[in-house]
Amino acid sequence: MDLVPQTVRVVMQDLEARDSTDRTDGTPHGRRLRAIAPEVGQFLMTLALASRAATIVEVGTGGGYSTLWLALVAERIGGRVTTFEIDPAKAALARQTFATAGLERFIDLREGDGFEGLLEFDGRADLVFIDSEKRDYARLLGPAIEALRQGGLLVADNLTTHASELETFRVEAAADPRLSGLVVPLGGGEFVAVRL
Repeated sequence: MDLVPQTVRVVMQDLEARDSTDRTDGTPHGRRLRAIAPEVGQFLMTLALASRAATIVEVGTGGGYSTLWLALVAERIGGRVTTFEIDPAKAALARQTFATAGLERFIDLREGDGFEGLLEFDGRADLVFIDSEKRDYARLLGPAIEALRQGGLLVADNLTTHASELETFRVEAAADPRLSGLVVPLGGGEFVAVRL
């Protein structure tokens, strides 16, 4: 069953096309959308649905592609996605994305550092998704775990495509006694863990 309405699908396809172009046309790295793969979006949506994630936190909104997948769950179960983006240009694009898709009422986009934002949740988040600058992952790990309720899910993107950059994060996350998880070989490699 396809849970993505046609209006949202069109917006997603536009972002997918832009992301593909960004990767080949010389767009500087910092300005690229760097969106997750569509199958990772489907995976995120499935995890969020299975866990009935009503309080979802995302660090690294980008153009809003992954947020759309999560917002579809929020719409379905009466939840909300709070997403953090530090780049004003990407935040502006994401706002436009959410409005065009008709999902803005399920999304709280905050311009600012996700580290600080995670601290606000303190054991209330059902799912935390990290897809930000790779240098920030290790710094985000502790606040992300603390933001989760017991049984909540932590998902982090790019563990295999950026293995060397994320080695510290991977090792620390695997060793943390508050988590049980593994890297799923999907898309860029998704670290998925449950808060014990």
